[in-house]
Amino acid sequence: MRILKYLFLLFLLLSTAFVVFVATQPGDYKIMRKKEINISKDVLYHFISDTTSLNDWSPWEKDEISLVNKNLSSTDSIAHTIILNEEKTSSLFHFQKTKKGTIVTWEVNGKLDLKLKILSVLKGGATNVVGSELEKGLANIDHYLVNEIANYTIKINGLVTKNTTNYIQQETTCAVTDFQKTSKAMLQNMVAFVTKNDIKITGLPFVIYKTKKTSDNKTVFAMCVPVEEEILTTEGSEISGGHFDSFLAVKATLNGDYSHNEKAWKEARKYMNKSKLSENLIGKPIEIYKVSLPKERKPSKWVTEIYIPVQQKISAPKPESTEVAPSSESNLNTNPAQ
Repeated sequence: MRILKYLFLLFLLLSTAFVVFVATQPGDYKIMRKKEINISKDVLYHFISDTTSLNDWSPWEKDEISLVNKNLSSTDSIAHTIILNEEKTSSLFHFQKTKKGTIVTWEVNGKLDLKLKILSVLKGGATNVVGSELEKGLANIDHYLVNEIANYTIKINGLVTKNTTNYIQQETTCAVTDFQKTSKAMLQNMVAFVTKNDIKITGLPFVIYKTKKTSDNKTVFAMCVPVEEEILTTEGSEISGGHFDSFLAVKATLNGDYSHNEKAWKEARKYMNKSKLSENLIGKPIEIYKVSLPKERKPSKWVTEIYIPVQQKISAPKPESTEVAPSSESNLNTNPAQ
């Protein structure tokens, strides 16, 4: 018994000494890691600056971290404030273009909490502990962008009829490069609205483009959710009801990340030109997000359907004479925003 007592006291003494030793270790650190990623600087900048993508690359668990953008004035760098286990840490990403892609430099400057101090003592210093986390984060970004975003296919489905639809919408204008981030936030707002008001949804969310791309690289669109009955809202409400009748359209399907959206649109328009189809400018193009966030995190599995309204060709009936009358075109009402 006496030996056990001495062993216990020794263990207690050593534990206390260890804790005191850890507590007196320097708490400040500044760590930097670099990695070349075969993706353009602009894509990296927009991906990392979008705080909603944090869960796709962060080396830390969701409940351990939050991220706030401090400075987005230049596409060469992004300054963040990271709140990690309630400790504020300064984070700086720097992007340098290379022949293959971009060198991403990630630098963090902060203080070690007790948990990180213990790990630093056990693993040979803060450089090893924090540095390994930064390396993991950069590897996550590399994997996500190179393997997930680069994997896509485009299919032209041809002419289809888009059925009559009632919907609720929220309209806005943003820079083309900010579309994903802006539409994502709007969709979350729409979901909260239908949940709060107990509105029955009849399908998947979609976007109606009022203007796909303006001369100053902006897009005007409405984020929409299909509903069972046409809904009237009070004047001045940010969310309003809408309706469109069935219309003829060229359909294209993009399987993969939304960054390839413009390629899908170009392929759809190539098909229209080859088939001698004219876009119906009275109508408005639509994108439906068949598979997307938040249910599916992997961009390679996202599915986006594009519908471009076209004019319907109607041949005139043959007259009684032997002469053949020329064919004519009439516009099919394809205005989804009426």
